[in-house]
Amino acid sequence: MEFIKMRDGYEIYFRDEPAQNPKGVITITHGFAEHCSRYDHVSNYLIREGYSIIRYDLRGHGRNKKRGRLNRFEDYVDDLAEIVQMVSEKYPHLPQITLGHSMGGLITALYGIEHPNLVTAQILSGPTVGKLPSAEKLQPGMMKFLSGIAGGWKLKNPVDEGLCGKEGVYEDYINDPLVLHKVSLELYYQFLFRASEMILEGAKEYNYPCLIIHGKIDPIVPVEISRSFYNTISSQKKDLIEYDGLYHEILNEDKKDEILDGIINWIKNL
Repeated sequence: MEFIKMRDGYEIYFRDEPAQNPKGVITITHGFAEHCSRYDHVSNYLIREGYSIIRYDLRGHGRNKKRGRLNRFEDYVDDLAEIVQMVSEKYPHLPQITLGHSMGGLITALYGIEHPNLVTAQILSGPTVGKLPSAEKLQPGMMKFLSGIAGGWKLKNPVDEGLCGKEGVYEDYINDPLVLHKVSLELYYQFLFRASEMILEGAKEYNYPCLIIHGKIDPIVPVEISRSFYNTISSQKKDLIEYDGLYHEILNEDKKDEILDGIINWIKNL
């Protein structure tokens, strides 16, 4: 296993998977409570298509230390910025694309707002680029207060069968020892409130070429969130593809190869 040290000394699990004669580099940012190894099939598919892949576990996730903990959501965005810079130095002449799923899509989009014109394009899968239904019954002021005095207090991961329509995916998720089954109050607050404020405030400034893909019956991140983001951003090239009958993890559904093929075709048309 390879770990890289970030600017503050924190070490994250990191994978660099080169393709032969690569056409570009795709950096994958995973979602809330999961880890980068859940994207093995995505990585393998994209490598076969000629794209080198960079993957990593978010701080507090997967194989990293302080599991389930997070001081500030900006750390995720800063980590991605540092990784993008590393990739640019290693592959200076290749197009670089950032792909994020769910909370990883939010991180990717926030990176896009704060760091324009540094990558070629972005792909957002079921991104949490707005206020989630799971936050509607919570009081942000109380959550902020509690995260300040008891931020390390762990709550149960609320993800349920709405994760994916394909049989076995949810069962594998809940039995995966690298998935976070309990998450700190501080991470919940930063994700559900702090980060949603950041993306809603900055969405108009977003102008990267972007592809947004979303399952139409996603109960975790409703497709309306992607529609609103798509209608707000300033990108000259932007595409939103909605998939009938699919849930949240569309890259794990039976149609995953069709979706990945669509991603490749979109990249080719940049």
